Amino acid sequence: MSEAVFEVRNLVKQFDGHAAVNNVSTQIERGEVVFVVGPSGSGKSTFLRCLNLLETPTSGSIVFKHQNVTAHEISLNKFRQQVGMVFQHFNLFNNLTVHDNITLAPVITRRMSKAEASQKADNLLMRIGLYDKRDAYPSQLSGGQKQRIAIIRAMAMNPDVILFDEPTSALDPEMVGEVLALMKELAESGMTMVVVTHEIGFASEVADRVLFMDHGKIIMDGTPEEVIKNPANVRVKEFFSKVL
Repeated sequence: MSEAVFEVRNLVKQFDGHAAVNNVSTQIERGEVVFVVGPSGSGKSTFLRCLNLLETPTSGSIVFKHQNVTAHEISLNKFRQQVGMVFQHFNLFNNLTVHDNITLAPVITRRMSKAEASQKADNLLMRIGLYDKRDAYPSQLSGGQKQRIAIIRAMAMNPDVILFDEPTSALDPEMVGEVLALMKELAESGMTMVVVTHEIGFASEVADRVLFMDHGKIIMDGTPEEVIKNPANVRVKEFFSKVL
């Protein structure tokens, strides 16, 4: 039986009276890989940032594992320990080594001892072939290496879900492949993922479900076959005719 990790109900996020997210309802099942696509300015990133409360919804509710996280009594820190986030510009701490970037959150939140967090970091670095960068600083890494470190930093917290906000858009084209390969491996391992991206070919290959947003609304929700390859919606068909 499927289990919803996120249930989003009538979500609205306004900025200066403009609805960037406009009455969105959907749910994300455990183990599901959901890609959010659509034109620039369609509300994709705002929707994602609402999911982990980096943006406070104007109205509507977000239920995470049966708890309404838009209610005021929840512990934001405990919630975010369970929801990893990978940003467009990596957001690594430049004054910390790669190893310390990965171990910082698990130790501070007391999810792990220093020894356990260090072992986990080393194992993850070996898994992605970057153990030799353990004591390097972010300034000494390529963009692709930084983003892979950012992804395993999120993994180090053993989250229930990882949110990706345009994870390859700041990368040079030759570095995109190594990040997508790690994301594909994550998806195949059963990690619940919500990915905002312009990588439509990758979405076709990896997504269980695709949400197409336009003007703050989800106007199509279905399999990659239904949304990307054979869209019934005229607006969606027009979009993909230009980008594919």
